[in-house]
Amino acid sequence: VEHSGLAYRMLCRQYGAELVYTQMFSAHVFVESKEYRESNFQTCANDRPLIVQFCGNDPKILLEAARLVENDCDAVDVNLGCPQGIARKGHYGAFLMEELELLTEIVSTLSKGLKIPVTCKTRIYKDFDRTIRLCETLTNAGASLLTIHGRTREEKKQLIGAADWSMLQRIKQHFAPTGIPIISNGGIANMGDFHRCLEVTGCDGVMVSEAILEDPAFFSRPSV
Repeated sequence: VEHSGLAYRMLCRQYGAELVYTQMFSAHVFVESKEYRESNFQTCANDRPLIVQFCGNDPKILLEAARLVENDCDAVDVNLGCPQGIARKGHYGAFLMEELELLTEIVSTLSKGLKIPVTCKTRIYKDFDRTIRLCETLTNAGASLLTIHGRTREEKKQLIGAADWSMLQRIKQHFAPTGIPIISNGGIANMGDFHRCLEVTGCDGVMVSEAILEDPAFFSRPSV
């Protein structure tokens, strides 16, 4: 949040980032405030491929927000992974993970109402079958790609542990016959971790967040 503006995204691209996301926008604020949109979302012809990420819990408002950017990006992502207290209070992010009917409505509304693909970013449960039910809910509703953080909603701050790459490997294997890309997220501090994650999980890509915020040239660094 409040990072990944245009200048920063272009810097990351210069150093090897192949797919870049905006910050997470509140769909409600994005729709209601032209000033918010104009001050927080800028792009240019070279800022592609680009995914714009929204959070929210109202399918209609999410669709309205997404329609404001669909001509300026390549996909819209729904954040279902934010574990912070503000997401609990606002009823979005990872605090929608149990609400499968609502998630179906959100993703299907976007998928049917947009000209561009819909993707989702979420987290795992400790239980594999429960995780798969969540992921299949999203893909069955129309999600074209999933980015999955290999930690649970509770694993944050002082409770954070290693990302569960073995779970991500199982998820990737489950979805392999469908052709739906699975992106791994979590546990990446350097390019050595990046390559190990791809090897272990077999995922189609790796999302890097905190490490690249500290070092926009992350992808140009040697493996360690």
